[in-house]
Amino acid sequence: MQSQSVSLLMFNRNENEGIIRSVRLLHNAVDEIVIIDSSDPEKGEQLKESLKSFNVKIYRALTLGYADPLYYYGISKTSSDYILKLDADEEPSKELIKKIEERNFLYSVYNIHWKTEASYSLGYKPIVLFTKNSIKKITGIIHTAIEYKYTAKNFPKDAYMIHHDKPRSNIRKNYIEIESYERPVQLYLENLKKRRKVLGNFLSLAFDLPKPVNFYLTAFLTSFGGAAINMLENCSDLKNCSDLISTIHLNSFWFNYEIAKMKYFYDLSKSEQKLRLKIAREIYECGGIIPYLGLNKTAYIENLTKTFKFDMPGIEAFKKLVLYRHFHKKAAYDFPYKE
Repeated sequence: MQSQSVSLLMFNRNENEGIIRSVRLLHNAVDEIVIIDSSDPEKGEQLKESLKSFNVKIYRALTLGYADPLYYYGISKTSSDYILKLDADEEPSKELIKKIEERNFLYSVYNIHWKTEASYSLGYKPIVLFTKNSIKKITGIIHTAIEYKYTAKNFPKDAYMIHHDKPRSNIRKNYIEIESYERPVQLYLENLKKRRKVLGNFLSLAFDLPKPVNFYLTAFLTSFGGAAINMLENCSDLKNCSDLISTIHLNSFWFNYEIAKMKYFYDLSKSEQKLRLKIAREIYECGGIIPYLGLNKTAYIENLTKTFKFDMPGIEAFKKLVLYRHFHKKAAYDFPYKE
């Protein structure tokens, strides 16, 4: 079998401990380590100092409230056949490290089993190991940043990742605000009607019901129903769906997340709702937030990073770039500090 090379790709925002842990565990198992670091300058320097004895490529990049808009940039910096994308709060098990070392990959796209520190199964995390050739499109849209050409296969269950983060209970406000620009529920319904007319029309009817009934019904169908449909469509056979319930996130967190998204959006003024829905349509028609903001040009990201003040919250940077793009009909060439 032809040799298969692997790059470890990680995105960092002030989570040095987890990044350093993965580098130490995997540096002998992979061919290349690439870190896109959006940390505060002091933390960034500490990371460089901690990893100076390892062969690691660290690239500085502005922070935008979440890592997904930088996925194109990060992937462009790798040179291997396969990419293993880990978060700072994830740790590869010994068996996963062994499988990476063996390089006996039969497929282009893999889900990898996820466990908590207490060994509670979180199901399979979608698309952790993949080839560059398997990528159809990199959108940068929150939670669905990369689209693939092929159906993902499940990696052997004993080769898992350990999730060190605390159980999800608090919904990140940044994420809810980003969702309001990228995919408010009205845009979801518009697109759903095109793909699944019956379900889309049913959800539209839910909005005629009194609040909060419409919120809860829509949240149930978009989180539970939508995830279930998506998972079933992407399972090549039911044998690979043994962790269906956990994999599709049938839990209170995602249900509450959907409700929080809708409540946030409908608490905005009518004019602001109209503006954000218009922006969301533009982003969708453009193919995602990455092409919308011009973040598929590495030199452009590096130029923005040079002029970025890292004391600015990522969500504020995100909004400035999005609003500049909407009102000026082009990406900002320097970071727009001033209103």
